Amino acid sequence: MARVLGFALLLFALGLAAYASWSAWDAAGEVEIGFHGVVAMLLGAVFTLLLAGGLVALMLFSRRRGYDDEAAEGMRRHQRD
Repeated sequence: MARVLGFALLLFALGLAAYASWSAWDAAGEVEIGFHGVVAMLLGAVFTLLLAGGLVALMLFSRRRGYDDEAAEGMRRHQRD
């Protein structure tokens, strides 16, 4: 049940973000984006995806190598106290 609720909340957040994006784009009216604007948006999107992918890769690498074990054990000890 918790997974379904979490998935539903994520879908709701995605829909809300899509609605906000559409509203902002529609409010801009007849504004045209030039070549440099398109290049800037594409570079920003690519850089954001590369950064997110790199951070996820570092997280997985750290977990597989056991670098997080000491911090996780400290958190468990702290929660028990």
